[in-house]
Amino acid sequence: MKGRRFRLYAPLLDFAWEGDTFAFAPDLDIKRIKRPSELAGMDEWLSAPEWDRASHAAHWLVHEHTEGAVPHAGEIENLVLLSLWLMKPTKTQIAHRFKVGMAEAEGENGMSRLLDRFMWIPGSIELEFSSSELQSAAKLYATLTQACAARGRLNNALLLTIGGCWAHDWQVSLICHAAAAEALLTYSTGPGITRRLATSFACLTETDSSKRDAAFLELKTLYSNRSDIMHGRTHNVGASDRLPTLVRFQALLRKLWNVVLASPALIHVLEGTDAQREVHLTRIQQGYSPPP
Repeated sequence: MKGRRFRLYAPLLDFAWEGDTFAFAPDLDIKRIKRPSELAGMDEWLSAPEWDRASHAAHWLVHEHTEGAVPHAGEIENLVLLSLWLMKPTKTQIAHRFKVGMAEAEGENGMSRLLDRFMWIPGSIELEFSSSELQSAAKLYATLTQACAARGRLNNALLLTIGGCWAHDWQVSLICHAAAAEALLTYSTGPGITRRLATSFACLTETDSSKRDAAFLELKTLYSNRSDIMHGRTHNVGASDRLPTLVRFQALLRKLWNVVLASPALIHVLEGTDAQREVHLTRIQQGYSPPP
């Protein structure tokens, strides 16, 4: 039966913020809680080490959700994590979700283990969030939620981005992130895709000519690494360069997503047909001659 309401609690592991309560969206909050009183009696659903880790989380994600609504509960939590990741390379993750029935669903409590976790790269993470960063992440979340619910072209890029964040192996993560960038930028299946993607990326993310050149060359280089992986030439990416290369691609993808999500007009175009994308992207490229 649809329409029943639940309150969901998810401990935010490895999340650092000095505040106590932040309204991320309607009925969606980050709260400093030592141990939610509504979870009394649920200890037996976890092993002692699992519960100890969950109960020591400084902040919990707390949201109310209607059964059958889109985005569903798991998507909401992943979108929150992705919004934080788009702000900075964080290691924040969610391992468990506790469900408490409300009104007609009272007493229908439950717990889920979330086996897909956001991975992080040692040496690249930033632990602390400021309140202003959370405000920016909340704005990203609002737009990401709309894209997810629309189930259109941006949702495809969204799923590929999250898949890259979940991946344990650097090759898989880089391929997913490259596919996400392509899902955002592509408008043709013809030859010359690397140059088209790099030009579109440069002109979307930069206005100064020299900065556009640097952005063009960065995507071109990183996309060639993607091609090496896809075509069995992973050895072309040296062992010591693999994680730094992935860090660079993640930074590139974060930059692209932030530009896209800040522009409702651009979102409208990118959700449209290849022809609509081509008209828009070709127009913003006028006057720019990328490096050879």
